[in-house]
Amino acid sequence: MTDRRNRQQQGSPIKVGDVQGTGIVIGHGSSAVVQRPAALAETAELLDEIIRQLELHRDSITDPEGLLESVQDARSELAEPSPRWSVVRGLLRGVAAGVVGIATLTDAVDKVQALIAHLTA
Repeated sequence: MTDRRNRQQQGSPIKVGDVQGTGIVIGHGSSAVVQRPAALAETAELLDEIIRQLELHRDSITDPEGLLESVQDARSELAEPSPRWSVVRGLLRGVAAGVVGIATLTDAVDKVQALIAHLTA
């Protein structure tokens, strides 16, 4: 009975071979966050460009203040240590709907959405 109790308290030993990769975790309750710094930086730059473009096309947009706020919120969320990607995607969907017909903005939002899909894959 004592041997069994000792094994339960210590847990089973983890046996690992040759482990390689990114974001690998081992053990109960383990977790990892893997971020791709270059893609994050590019995404942030594109969001900054969208903010500039919104300012330039202010007169062509129905709700420039609301769209600007959404992009700024997405940019702030992206700067968090663990961005809530669903929030960023939701904000960008709203921005995409609000800039239909403005090619430079539509293209920029599409690029950001593609980068986010890459980051969260």
